[in-house]
Amino acid sequence: PYTCGACGIQFQFYSNLLEHMQSHAAFRVTRCSIVPAADSENNIASSQSRSPPAAVEEKWKPQAQRNSANNTATSALTPNSVIPEKERQNIAERLLRVMCADLGALSVVSGKEFLKLAQTLVDSGARYGAFSVTEILGNFNTLALKHLPRMYNQVKVKVTCALGSNACLGIGVTCHSQSVGPDSCYILTAYQAEGNHIKSYVLGVKGADIRDSGDLVHHWVQNVLSEFVMSEIRTVYVTDCRVSTSAFSKAGMCLRCSACALNSVVQSVLSKRTLQARSMHEVIELLNVCEDLAGSTGLAKETFGSLEETSPPPCWNSVTDSLLLVHERYEQICEFYSRAKKMNLIQSLNKHLLSNLAAILTPVKQAVIELSNESQPTLQLVLPTYVRLEKLFTAKANDAGTVSKLCHLFLEALKENFKVHPAHKVAMILDPQQKLRPVPPYQHEEIISKVCELINEVKESWAEEADFEPAAKKARSVAGEHPTAQEDDRLGKNEVYDYLQEPLFQATPDLFQYWSCVTQKHTKLAKLAFWLLAVPAVGARSGCVNMCEQALLIKRRRLLSPEDMNKLMFLKSNML
Repeated sequence: PYTCGACGIQFQFYSNLLEHMQSHAAFRVTRCSIVPAADSENNIASSQSRSPPAAVEEKWKPQAQRNSANNTATSALTPNSVIPEKERQNIAERLLRVMCADLGALSVVSGKEFLKLAQTLVDSGARYGAFSVTEILGNFNTLALKHLPRMYNQVKVKVTCALGSNACLGIGVTCHSQSVGPDSCYILTAYQAEGNHIKSYVLGVKGADIRDSGDLVHHWVQNVLSEFVMSEIRTVYVTDCRVSTSAFSKAGMCLRCSACALNSVVQSVLSKRTLQARSMHEVIELLNVCEDLAGSTGLAKETFGSLEETSPPPCWNSVTDSLLLVHERYEQICEFYSRAKKMNLIQSLNKHLLSNLAAILTPVKQAVIELSNESQPTLQLVLPTYVRLEKLFTAKANDAGTVSKLCHLFLEALKENFKVHPAHKVAMILDPQQKLRPVPPYQHEEIISKVCELINEVKESWAEEADFEPAAKKARSVAGEHPTAQEDDRLGKNEVYDYLQEPLFQATPDLFQYWSCVTQKHTKLAKLAFWLLAVPAVGARSGCVNMCEQALLIKRRRLLSPEDMNKLMFLKSNML
């Protein structure tokens, strides 16, 4: 038998080996050595260990000199036409995917080592013969960015089609600013229900300017949305405290990010200015001691552990994290400082006040984590969260001393910063486990009226869709029926009352699965549910920080123009 020294395949006849050698068009004929079968293993190993370095270090020569086996096939091709345009597009797509996987690769893909790797791969398996990457493809950044508009438009069409297929003609849109050091940027994201899940699409990223007014931000949002959705689509906006809600209210319902609101509640009460004005010096001292304990040099993560399995959203930046950490890991901290013989900080800690403050603040942070759940609907939880915290602060306000004063401040801050919008009330009623249970009876009619109002606002868009209008509903408005009953049915009140009379769910339901099952029974409410329950309660998502860091890095290093940066962030979020 004869063995190919390049790949190790054995052949019984010499003529077969010669035919096989023609397949190694990308290699020089001298790389394939004919050796006896008995010595094949040693020769294969030595050939494979010697050939690649020679190929990498070899100086690049003209194609005709390096690949004599292919001279006839490639003699008519110029260096720039060795690779068809389709192959160039495939390479550009792979480069864009590398960039989207890590935007730090913007400078890497043109680096020396990356080019060596690409050159080796081309040498080893190129169909059209080995060639110089720099000569044929040129600068990788330039190649990738040349095809960026094409890929951007391809993915943009997919996102536009997805948003255009929205059966309930309603979406949620978040415009949230994320800070990284002194800089920040706005991230615009659209949300809608697709099947039984919430799907999000990042539509745009824009660097924030301190001079940006609410109208300017709103104008940018409307310009971006106009490229993806129809003007008649119903929109609920969720913004943070930096974005004025007045401008967005003109285009649709505008809600404030619930995590930002609760963060403002805590910050306004526990700010040093407020505490000094109220002469609560013991609270200031406790916060300072907790900050020193949690941030002391030499304390490893395993000493404290983590506060929770699920982290709060990026917009939660509370001064209370150190306090809650010290309260949860108090015994471990005491043991640590006891071994270090530094008990002075522990002795200055007000343990009683620490426990009382933790009892107030732990439910607040837990509420923020629940409201920022990215896999389940959360808008229906806003009003119950407000009611629960209001009851907590009211109950603690009856205690004596500093805790009572703090709870009165928390009640005032909750009413001032944590605003409950009618959309939150409607979303709550669409949860079959809650319905109207969290609110007192005198508010029931108001909420039911708001549900009917929303149904009436969008019913014109639904009227043309027969699949959501069952025959049984159409047959109810018959001649001789009382005018008031006809009006109630037209506004959807009868459907709302029928739904409310059904027993509450005892277990936590999958909301989209539930409304999918009762669509024919509660047609109008199902449409409303698939719209509102897709709107998140919190505007910032877990990936916002990383996305903003990369966008600001590109901006600072001037690696891309703002337009190309926006397109690349769009691909990163929606293509991978």
